[in-house]
Amino acid sequence: MSQKLTAPTALPSRVLRKTAAATMVGNLIEFYDFNIYGTLSAIVFGRLFFANLDPVTATFMSLATFAVGFLARPLGGVVFGHFGDKFGRKPMLVASLLTMGAATTLMGVLPTYSAVGWIAPVLLVVLRFVQGLGIGGEWGGAVTLMLESAPERRRGIFGAVVQSGSGLGIILSTATITVLLATLSPAQMDAWGWRVPLLFSAVLVVVGLIVRARIEESPQFEALQSKSRVARAPFVETLRGHWRMVLLAIGMYIAVAAFGFTQGVFFTSYLVNTIHLPQSVATTANLVAAVFYLAATFLGGYLSDRIGRARTYIIGGIILIPAPFLMFGAGATGSVGLVYATMILIGLITGTGYGAQASLFFELFPARVRYTGISLGFQVAAVLGGGLTPLMAAALTQATGSTLAVSVYIAVLCVVLVFCTAAAPRIIRKESERA
Repeated sequence: MSQKLTAPTALPSRVLRKTAAATMVGNLIEFYDFNIYGTLSAIVFGRLFFANLDPVTATFMSLATFAVGFLARPLGGVVFGHFGDKFGRKPMLVASLLTMGAATTLMGVLPTYSAVGWIAPVLLVVLRFVQGLGIGGEWGGAVTLMLESAPERRRGIFGAVVQSGSGLGIILSTATITVLLATLSPAQMDAWGWRVPLLFSAVLVVVGLIVRARIEESPQFEALQSKSRVARAPFVETLRGHWRMVLLAIGMYIAVAAFGFTQGVFFTSYLVNTIHLPQSVATTANLVAAVFYLAATFLGGYLSDRIGRARTYIIGGIILIPAPFLMFGAGATGSVGLVYATMILIGLITGTGYGAQASLFFELFPARVRYTGISLGFQVAAVLGGGLTPLMAAALTQATGSTLAVSVYIAVLCVVLVFCTAAAPRIIRKESERA
Protein backbone atom coordinates (compact mmCIF):
# COMPACT_ATOMS: atom_id res chain seq x y z
CA MET A 1 0.00 0.00 0.00
CA SER A 2 1.77 3.15 -1.15
CA GLN A 3 1.32 6.54 -2.78
CA LYS A 4 3.47 6.29 -5.96
CA LEU A 5 6.51 5.50 -3.91
CA THR A 6 9.98 5.18 -5.30
CA ALA A 7 12.67 3.47 -3.29
CA PRO A 8 15.04 5.94 -1.69
CA THR A 9 18.66 5.95 -2.63
CA ALA A 10 20.49 3.30 -0.64
CA LEU A 11 22.22 4.93 2.31
CA PRO A 12 25.18 3.50 4.22
CA SER A 13 24.29 1.63 7.41
CA ARG A 14 26.20 4.24 9.43
CA VAL A 15 23.98 7.03 8.09
CA LEU A 16 20.81 5.02 8.71
CA ARG A 17 21.86 4.38 12.31
CA LYS A 18 22.42 8.11 12.90
CA THR A 19 19.07 8.94 11.36
CA ALA A 20 17.33 6.27 13.43
CA ALA A 21 18.88 7.60 16.63
CA ALA A 22 18.03 11.21 15.77
CA THR A 23 14.39 10.51 14.96
CA MET A 24 13.91 8.16 17.90
CA VAL A 25 15.32 10.63 20.43
CA GLY A 26 12.86 13.31 19.33
CA ASN A 27 9.95 10.94 19.86
CA LEU A 28 11.44 10.06 23.24
CA ILE A 29 11.52 13.71 24.29
CA GLU A 30 8.00 14.28 22.93
CA PHE A 31 6.51 11.50 25.02
CA TYR A 32 8.71 12.31 28.02
CA ASP A 33 7.45 15.91 28.01
CA PHE A 34 3.80 15.02 27.46
CA ASN A 35 3.78 12.14 29.93
CA ILE A 36 5.51 14.20 32.60
CA TYR A 37 2.95 16.95 32.16
CA GLY A 38 0.04 14.50 32.06
CA THR A 39 1.16 12.72 35.22
CA LEU A 40 1.81 15.95 37.10
CA SER A 41 -1.55 17.33 35.99
CA ALA A 42 -3.21 14.24 37.47
CA ILE A 43 -1.40 14.23 40.82
CA VAL A 44 -0.08 17.70 41.78
CA PHE A 45 -0.95 20.54 39.40
CA GLY A 46 -4.48 20.82 40.72
CA ARG A 47 -3.18 21.70 44.18
CA LEU A 48 -0.36 23.93 42.95
CA PHE A 49 -2.01 25.98 40.21
CA PHE A 50 -5.70 25.85 41.18
CA ALA A 51 -5.42 26.07 44.95
CA ASN A 52 -8.49 28.34 45.16
CA LEU A 53 -10.81 25.55 43.94
CA ASP A 54 -12.16 22.43 45.61
CA PRO A 55 -10.11 19.23 44.95
CA VAL A 56 -12.47 17.74 42.33
CA THR A 57 -12.74 20.97 40.33
CA ALA A 58 -9.02 21.61 40.68
CA THR A 59 -8.22 18.18 39.22
CA PHE A 60 -10.66 18.81 36.37
CA MET A 61 -9.08 22.20 35.60
CA SER A 62 -5.63 20.65 35.72
CA LEU A 63 -6.69 18.05 33.16
CA ALA A 64 -8.14 20.90 31.09
CA THR A 65 -4.68 22.49 30.85
CA PHE A 66 -3.44 19.11 29.63
CA ALA A 67 -5.99 19.35 26.80
CA VAL A 68 -4.73 22.83 25.80
CA GLY A 69 -1.48 21.35 24.53
CA PHE A 70 -3.42 19.12 22.18
CA LEU A 71 -5.32 22.05 20.71
CA ALA A 72 -1.98 23.49 19.58
CA ARG A 73 -0.76 20.27 17.99
CA PRO A 74 -2.64 20.46 14.65
CA LEU A 75 -1.45 24.05 14.23
CA GLY A 76 2.10 22.90 14.90
CA GLY A 77 1.65 20.06 12.44
CA VAL A 78 0.48 22.46 9.72
CA VAL A 79 3.24 25.03 10.34
CA PHE A 80 6.14 22.60 10.67
CA GLY A 81 4.72 20.36 7.96
CA HIS A 82 4.41 23.30 5.54
CA PHE A 83 8.02 24.37 5.97
CA GLY A 84 9.23 20.77 6.16
CA ASP A 85 7.66 19.98 2.78
CA LYS A 86 9.05 23.22 1.27
CA PHE A 87 12.53 23.51 2.77
CA GLY A 88 13.44 20.13 4.21
CA ARG A 89 12.70 17.70 7.02
CA LYS A 90 15.91 18.20 9.02
CA PRO A 91 15.68 21.94 9.88
CA MET A 92 12.08 21.57 11.04
CA LEU A 93 13.00 18.67 13.32
CA VAL A 94 15.61 20.88 14.99
CA ALA A 95 13.07 23.70 15.36
CA SER A 96 10.35 21.44 16.79
CA LEU A 97 12.77 19.97 19.32
CA LEU A 98 13.85 23.42 20.53
CA THR A 99 10.25 24.64 20.79
CA MET A 100 8.87 21.79 22.87
CA GLY A 101 12.01 21.45 25.03
CA ALA A 102 12.18 25.15 25.88
CA ALA A 103 8.50 25.24 26.87
CA THR A 104 8.81 22.19 29.13
CA THR A 105 11.95 23.53 30.81
CA LEU A 106 10.33 26.91 31.49
CA MET A 107 7.40 25.13 33.15
CA GLY A 108 9.90 23.91 35.71
CA VAL A 109 10.59 27.45 36.95
CA LEU A 110 6.98 28.70 37.04
CA PRO A 111 5.64 30.29 40.24
CA THR A 112 2.58 28.57 41.72
CA TYR A 113 -0.84 30.00 42.64
CA SER A 114 0.25 30.64 46.23
CA ALA A 115 3.01 32.95 44.95
CA VAL A 116 1.37 34.96 42.17
CA GLY A 117 -2.31 33.99 42.12
CA TRP A 118 -4.14 33.69 38.79
CA ILE A 119 -1.01 34.57 36.79
CA ALA A 120 0.39 31.11 37.57
CA PRO A 121 -2.25 29.05 35.71
CA VAL A 122 -2.22 31.57 32.83
CA LEU A 123 1.54 31.13 32.37
CA LEU A 124 1.11 27.37 32.62
CA VAL A 125 -1.50 27.37 29.85
CA VAL A 126 0.67 29.58 27.59
CA LEU A 127 3.69 27.30 27.94
CA ARG A 128 1.50 24.24 27.48
CA PHE A 129 0.26 25.72 24.19
CA VAL A 130 3.82 26.41 22.99
CA GLN A 131 4.83 22.89 23.98
CA GLY A 132 1.95 21.56 21.90
CA LEU A 133 3.07 23.59 18.87
CA GLY A 134 6.51 22.01 18.96
CA ILE A 135 5.21 18.53 19.51
CA GLY A 136 2.78 18.98 16.62
CA GLY A 137 5.69 19.10 14.19
CA GLU A 138 7.79 16.35 15.73
CA TRP A 139 6.25 12.98 14.90
CA GLY A 140 5.39 13.67 11.27
CA GLY A 141 8.87 15.00 10.54
CA ALA A 142 10.64 12.16 12.31
CA VAL A 143 8.63 9.47 10.49
CA THR A 144 9.03 11.21 7.13
CA LEU A 145 12.79 11.70 7.40
CA MET A 146 13.48 8.21 8.71
CA LEU A 147 11.36 6.25 6.27
CA GLU A 148 12.34 8.34 3.26
CA SER A 149 15.88 7.27 4.09
CA ALA A 150 15.18 3.60 4.86
CA PRO A 151 15.00 0.64 2.43
CA GLU A 152 11.39 -0.03 1.37
CA ARG A 153 11.43 -3.65 2.54
CA ARG A 154 12.54 -2.57 6.03
CA ARG A 155 10.30 0.44 6.56
CA GLY A 156 8.29 -1.39 9.20
CA ILE A 157 11.21 -2.08 11.52
CA PHE A 158 12.78 1.38 10.99
CA GLY A 159 9.38 2.91 11.67
CA ALA A 160 9.24 0.88 14.88
CA VAL A 161 12.59 2.38 15.90
CA VAL A 162 11.02 5.85 15.64
CA GLN A 163 7.97 4.62 17.55
CA SER A 164 10.15 3.07 20.25
CA GLY A 165 11.01 6.58 21.37
CA SER A 166 7.48 6.85 22.78
CA GLY A 167 7.97 3.76 24.93
CA LEU A 168 11.39 4.94 26.09
CA GLY A 169 9.98 8.40 26.84
CA ILE A 170 7.14 6.93 28.88
CA ILE A 171 9.54 4.65 30.74
CA LEU A 172 11.95 7.50 31.51
CA SER A 173 9.22 9.92 32.58
CA THR A 174 7.31 7.38 34.64
CA ALA A 175 10.46 6.08 36.31
CA THR A 176 11.44 9.65 37.18
CA ILE A 177 8.07 10.41 38.75
CA THR A 178 7.99 7.05 40.56
CA VAL A 179 11.42 7.61 42.10
CA LEU A 180 10.43 11.10 43.21
CA LEU A 181 7.21 9.85 44.81
CA ALA A 182 9.06 7.05 46.57
CA THR A 183 11.85 9.25 47.95
CA LEU A 184 10.15 12.57 48.66
CA SER A 185 7.41 13.38 51.12
CA PRO A 186 4.17 14.87 49.74
CA ALA A 187 5.25 18.26 51.09
CA GLN A 188 8.61 18.04 49.33
CA MET A 189 6.94 16.93 46.11
CA ASP A 190 4.61 19.93 46.21
CA ALA A 191 7.39 22.33 47.22
CA TRP A 192 10.04 21.50 44.62
CA GLY A 193 9.99 17.85 43.55
CA TRP A 194 7.56 18.44 40.69
CA ARG A 195 10.05 20.82 39.08
CA VAL A 196 12.83 18.24 38.70
CA PRO A 197 11.44 16.18 35.79
CA LEU A 198 10.44 19.34 33.90
CA LEU A 199 13.90 20.88 34.22
CA PHE A 200 15.51 17.59 33.17
CA SER A 201 13.95 18.12 29.75
CA ALA A 202 16.70 20.66 29.06
CA VAL A 203 19.32 17.91 29.28
CA LEU A 204 17.35 15.74 26.86
CA VAL A 205 17.02 18.61 24.38
CA VAL A 206 20.77 19.25 24.35
CA VAL A 207 21.41 15.57 23.65
CA GLY A 208 18.76 15.60 20.92
CA LEU A 209 20.22 18.67 19.23
CA ILE A 210 23.72 17.15 19.20
CA VAL A 211 22.40 13.97 17.58
CA ARG A 212 20.22 15.79 15.03
CA ALA A 213 23.02 18.12 13.95
CA ARG A 214 24.79 15.10 12.43
CA ILE A 215 22.03 13.68 10.26
CA GLU A 216 21.45 14.15 6.52
CA GLU A 217 18.39 15.29 4.63
CA SER A 218 16.22 12.52 3.18
CA PRO A 219 17.06 11.30 -0.35
CA GLN A 220 13.41 11.57 -1.45
CA PHE A 221 13.18 15.24 -0.50
CA GLU A 222 16.49 15.99 -2.18
CA ALA A 223 15.16 14.29 -5.32
CA LEU A 224 12.07 16.50 -5.23
CA GLN A 225 14.28 19.59 -4.93
CA SER A 226 16.53 18.54 -7.79
CA LYS A 227 13.51 18.08 -10.08
CA SER A 228 11.80 21.29 -8.87
CA ARG A 229 8.79 19.26 -7.70
CA VAL A 230 8.59 20.63 -4.16
CA ALA A 231 5.02 21.66 -3.29
CA ARG A 232 4.44 25.43 -3.28
CA ALA A 233 1.57 25.30 -0.79
CA PRO A 234 1.70 21.88 0.95
CA PHE A 235 -1.26 22.49 3.25
CA VAL A 236 -3.55 23.60 0.42
CA GLU A 237 -2.39 20.74 -1.80
CA THR A 238 -2.99 18.25 1.02
CA LEU A 239 -6.56 19.40 1.63
CA ARG A 240 -7.35 19.73 -2.07
CA GLY A 241 -5.96 16.41 -3.27
CA HIS A 242 -5.78 14.19 -0.19
CA TRP A 243 -8.56 15.27 2.17
CA ARG A 244 -10.08 11.78 2.14
CA MET A 245 -6.80 10.31 3.30
CA VAL A 246 -6.49 12.93 6.05
CA LEU A 247 -9.93 11.92 7.35
CA LEU A 248 -9.01 8.25 7.21
CA ALA A 249 -5.74 8.93 9.05
CA ILE A 250 -7.72 10.68 11.79
CA GLY A 251 -10.05 7.70 12.08
CA MET A 252 -7.11 5.31 12.10
CA TYR A 253 -5.38 6.97 15.05
CA ILE A 254 -8.09 8.43 17.28
CA ALA A 255 -8.72 5.16 19.16
CA VAL A 256 -5.01 4.67 19.84
CA ALA A 257 -4.70 8.24 21.15
CA ALA A 258 -7.87 7.94 23.22
CA PHE A 259 -6.79 4.76 24.94
CA GLY A 260 -3.16 5.82 25.38
CA PHE A 261 -3.97 9.06 27.17
CA THR A 262 -6.85 7.53 29.09
CA GLN A 263 -4.36 5.03 30.44
CA GLY A 264 -1.53 7.50 31.01
CA VAL A 265 -3.55 10.36 32.49
CA PHE A 266 -7.09 9.46 33.54
CA PHE A 267 -6.36 5.93 34.77
CA THR A 268 -3.54 7.33 36.92
CA SER A 269 -5.95 9.83 38.46
CA TYR A 270 -8.61 7.10 38.80
CA LEU A 271 -6.31 4.77 40.75
CA VAL A 272 -5.20 7.57 43.09
CA ASN A 273 -8.37 9.61 43.60
CA THR A 274 -11.12 6.98 43.22
CA ILE A 275 -9.54 3.66 44.19
CA HIS A 276 -7.20 5.39 46.70
CA LEU A 277 -4.09 3.46 45.77
CA PRO A 278 -0.73 5.15 46.48
CA GLN A 279 0.56 7.47 43.77
CA SER A 280 3.67 5.32 43.39
CA VAL A 281 1.50 2.29 42.56
CA ALA A 282 -0.33 4.21 39.83
CA THR A 283 2.87 5.43 38.19
CA THR A 284 4.53 2.01 38.53
CA ALA A 285 1.54 0.48 36.73
CA ASN A 286 2.21 2.79 33.78
CA LEU A 287 5.90 1.92 33.93
CA VAL A 288 5.12 -1.82 33.73
CA ALA A 289 2.86 -1.22 30.72
CA ALA A 290 5.49 0.93 29.01
CA VAL A 291 8.18 -1.75 29.23
CA PHE A 292 6.02 -4.36 27.47
CA TYR A 293 4.64 -1.72 25.11
CA LEU A 294 8.20 -1.00 23.98
CA ALA A 295 8.87 -4.67 23.25
CA ALA A 296 5.58 -5.06 21.35
CA THR A 297 6.38 -1.96 19.26
CA PHE A 298 9.24 -3.82 17.57
CA LEU A 299 6.99 -6.84 17.10
CA GLY A 300 4.45 -4.64 15.31
CA GLY A 301 7.12 -3.16 13.05
CA TYR A 302 8.48 -6.60 12.21
CA LEU A 303 5.01 -7.94 11.41
CA SER A 304 4.24 -4.96 9.18
CA ASP A 305 7.25 -5.89 7.02
CA ARG A 306 6.11 -9.52 6.92
CA ILE A 307 2.32 -9.49 6.59
CA GLY A 308 1.62 -5.87 5.62
CA ARG A 309 1.11 -2.51 7.30
CA ALA A 310 -2.67 -2.40 7.15
CA ARG A 311 -3.15 -6.01 8.23
CA THR A 312 -0.91 -5.58 11.28
CA TYR A 313 -2.63 -2.33 12.24
CA ILE A 314 -6.08 -3.89 11.92
CA ILE A 315 -4.98 -6.74 14.21
CA GLY A 316 -3.78 -4.12 16.69
CA GLY A 317 -7.14 -2.34 16.52
CA ILE A 318 -9.13 -5.52 17.10
CA ILE A 319 -7.14 -6.63 20.14
CA LEU A 320 -7.42 -3.08 21.55
CA ILE A 321 -11.22 -3.35 21.84
CA PRO A 322 -11.28 -5.25 25.18
CA ALA A 323 -8.31 -3.33 26.63
CA PRO A 324 -10.21 -0.54 28.46
CA PHE A 325 -12.64 -3.05 30.02
CA LEU A 326 -9.69 -5.12 31.28
CA MET A 327 -7.80 -2.08 32.57
CA PHE A 328 -10.66 -0.50 34.52
CA GLY A 329 -11.88 -3.89 35.71
CA ALA A 330 -8.49 -4.63 37.24
CA GLY A 331 -8.26 -1.13 38.73
CA ALA A 332 -11.69 -1.40 40.36
CA THR A 333 -10.56 -4.44 42.39
CA GLY A 334 -7.92 -2.39 44.17
CA SER A 335 -5.54 -5.35 43.87
CA VAL A 336 -2.04 -4.07 43.17
CA GLY A 337 -0.89 -7.43 41.83
CA LEU A 338 -3.83 -7.70 39.43
CA VAL A 339 -3.31 -4.12 38.23
CA TYR A 340 0.36 -4.82 37.46
CA ALA A 341 -0.43 -8.11 35.71
CA THR A 342 -3.12 -6.46 33.59
CA MET A 343 -0.79 -3.65 32.61
CA ILE A 344 1.64 -6.20 31.16
CA LEU A 345 -1.13 -7.33 28.83
CA ILE A 346 -2.14 -3.74 28.10
CA GLY A 347 1.42 -2.90 27.06
CA LEU A 348 1.58 -5.85 24.67
CA ILE A 349 -1.80 -4.98 23.14
CA THR A 350 -1.13 -1.29 22.56
CA GLY A 351 2.44 -1.70 21.32
CA THR A 352 1.63 -4.11 18.52
CA GLY A 353 -0.49 -1.76 16.45
CA TYR A 354 1.62 1.26 17.31
CA GLY A 355 4.73 -0.44 15.95
CA ALA A 356 3.13 -0.65 12.50
CA GLN A 357 1.69 2.86 12.54
CA ALA A 358 4.72 4.81 11.32
CA SER A 359 5.23 2.78 8.13
CA LEU A 360 1.46 2.68 7.53
CA PHE A 361 0.99 6.45 7.81
CA PHE A 362 4.13 7.09 5.76
CA GLU A 363 2.62 5.24 2.81
CA LEU A 364 -0.68 7.15 2.93
CA PHE A 365 0.70 10.35 1.32
CA PRO A 366 3.05 11.22 -1.57
CA ALA A 367 6.44 12.74 -0.79
CA ARG A 368 5.39 16.26 -1.90
CA VAL A 369 2.99 16.64 1.03
CA ARG A 370 3.98 13.77 3.28
CA TYR A 371 5.19 15.79 6.28
CA THR A 372 2.02 17.92 6.21
CA GLY A 373 -0.38 15.05 5.51
CA ILE A 374 0.67 12.64 8.20
CA SER A 375 1.18 15.44 10.74
CA LEU A 376 -2.31 16.78 10.11
CA GLY A 377 -4.03 13.40 10.35
CA PHE A 378 -2.01 12.33 13.39
CA GLN A 379 -2.34 15.58 15.33
CA VAL A 380 -6.06 16.17 14.73
CA ALA A 381 -6.68 12.63 15.98
CA ALA A 382 -4.45 13.40 18.97
CA VAL A 383 -6.72 16.35 19.83
CA LEU A 384 -9.95 14.41 19.46
CA GLY A 385 -8.64 11.27 21.11
CA GLY A 386 -5.78 12.20 23.42
CA GLY A 387 -6.63 15.76 24.42
CA LEU A 388 -10.35 15.48 25.01
CA THR A 389 -10.70 11.88 26.22
CA PRO A 390 -9.22 12.35 29.73
CA LEU A 391 -11.65 15.24 30.28
CA MET A 392 -14.52 13.23 28.80
CA ALA A 393 -13.58 10.23 30.91
CA ALA A 394 -13.60 12.34 34.08
CA ALA A 395 -16.99 13.83 33.20
CA LEU A 396 -18.56 10.48 32.25
CA THR A 397 -17.27 8.76 35.36
CA GLN A 398 -18.48 11.56 37.62
CA ALA A 399 -21.91 11.60 35.92
CA THR A 400 -22.48 7.82 35.86
CA GLY A 401 -20.42 6.67 38.82
CA SER A 402 -18.81 4.06 36.55
CA THR A 403 -16.04 3.77 33.96
CA LEU A 404 -18.17 1.55 31.69
CA ALA A 405 -19.17 4.42 29.39
CA VAL A 406 -15.49 5.33 28.93
CA SER A 407 -14.64 1.76 27.91
CA VAL A 408 -17.55 1.56 25.47
CA TYR A 409 -16.52 4.86 23.90
CA ILE A 410 -12.96 3.65 23.28
CA ALA A 411 -14.20 0.30 21.95
CA VAL A 412 -16.36 2.11 19.38
CA LEU A 413 -13.35 4.15 18.27
CA CYS A 414 -11.44 0.89 17.78
CA VAL A 415 -14.12 -0.28 15.36
CA VAL A 416 -13.71 3.02 13.48
CA LEU A 417 -9.95 2.35 13.32
CA VAL A 418 -10.49 -1.05 11.73
CA PHE A 419 -12.89 0.23 9.06
CA CYS A 420 -10.75 3.26 8.17
CA THR A 421 -7.61 1.14 7.85
CA ALA A 422 -9.42 -1.38 5.65
CA ALA A 423 -10.64 1.46 3.39
CA ALA A 424 -7.24 3.14 2.99
CA PRO A 425 -5.84 1.02 0.09
CA ARG A 426 -8.89 1.76 -2.08
CA ILE A 427 -8.63 5.53 -1.45
CA ILE A 428 -4.91 5.48 -2.24
CA ARG A 429 -5.61 3.78 -5.57
CA LYS A 430 -8.23 6.44 -6.44
CA GLU A 431 -5.89 9.30 -5.56
CA SER A 432 -3.06 7.70 -7.58
CA GLU A 433 -5.32 7.33 -10.64
CA ARG A 434 -6.24 11.04 -10.49
CA ALA A 435 -2.65 12.18 -10.08
